[in-house]
Amino acid sequence: MSELPQTLHAQLRDDLRARILDGRLAPGAKLPSEAEMTAEHGVSRITVRQALGALQAEGLIVKLHGKGAFVSHPKAAQSLNRLQGLNEALALGQHAVSSKRLAWREIKAPPAVARQLRLAPGESVYHLQTLRYLDREPLSVNSSYLPRFLGEKLARVDFSQRDLIDVFEHEGGLKIGEAQLEISAGLARPQDARLLHLAHGAPVLQVERLLHLADGEPIHVEIATYRADTFRYKLSLRR
Repeated sequence: MSELPQTLHAQLRDDLRARILDGRLAPGAKLPSEAEMTAEHGVSRITVRQALGALQAEGLIVKLHGKGAFVSHPKAAQSLNRLQGLNEALALGQHAVSSKRLAWREIKAPPAVARQLRLAPGESVYHLQTLRYLDREPLSVNSSYLPRFLGEKLARVDFSQRDLIDVFEHEGGLKIGEAQLEISAGLARPQDARLLHLAHGAPVLQVERLLHLADGEPIHVEIATYRADTFRYKLSLRR
């Protein structure tokens, strides 16, 4: 039985997909422009857009406004089945995680942070802001808020290659109990977009985590903005 003929956009989609999957188009590579593909393949611009839309839906490419289409980086995945830091979660996947410190200072706790950490209005906290990298590519912008006693205790610690949970347990001498996570979709703000090499308004994954000690005391608030084309969470559910 002969194969059914493919539409032009499906043929172009499959050709581009094959070039991505076999490595001819490497992660981060810029695809030819719509005009270039129209001329190269002898198809209409609508056909090109349909093919690119299908590849974007599959997560194989990302389109940045005003810049074109790029091959997506392989997504790293962190399981939500247990509480762990990103370095610990990705260790078996052979990914390298590192951080660059952007800010480390004592500030007045923002009202929402004060409520979460059960602090009095106007009480100070330590604010740690980092740019986290996955395999040397920008992954997330993280803002952490720690009670003053903990910030003072950890003032000289190098966080660049370590999970905060690990630092809290070893240098901080704390026993971590549980965390609440809130995950949502968002759009990159100008500063985050610049740090993550994204277009302003590009899709991002926003994660807020409230960490508790074993006795239930809240100890750490973290607000993270992830590149949506690079990172995902996994969760196993049983019935």
